[in-house]
Amino acid sequence: MDYRDYAKDLLKRKNELIKARDSLSEELNMLEAEKYSAKHFALCDTSVAKGGGSKYEEHLVNVITVMDNAFFRKTVVDRQLKMIANGLSALDEYETDLIETFYIYKIHSPAEMIMKKYFKERSQVFEDKKKALEKFTRSVYGIVQL
Repeated sequence: MDYRDYAKDLLKRKNELIKARDSLSEELNMLEAEKYSAKHFALCDTSVAKGGGSKYEEHLVNVITVMDNAFFRKTVVDRQLKMIANGLSALDEYETDLIETFYIYKIHSPAEMIMKKYFKERSQVFEDKKKALEKFTRSVYGIVQL
């Protein structure tokens, strides 16, 4: 098992994970507001739901269930973003730039950009990228290969 593949996949999803975190935070805020607005629903509708409870209770349980699910998904996203941040913190500026350019930002011709920016040869850029990815992988997963 090669953990570099997991690391590449994690890095390639960073931007989507950031968008997902923001979206899930917004969803949780809306659900929280809906949970509290459900009290007005209870005052207006006193009908009985299936099973003998009130429709308010049924609605509240549904909102809480959806909130729990959204909170779980946000926790997973936060954990993955924390893994990326921890991995990048172990790298120096050049290594971080390599990782971001090749995997996160999806730049067209990333090697050429790095070559111009750091005055390096193509073979050196790819060798440095490989070392930076191993360093990132080791700092996130603890190992590179099993």
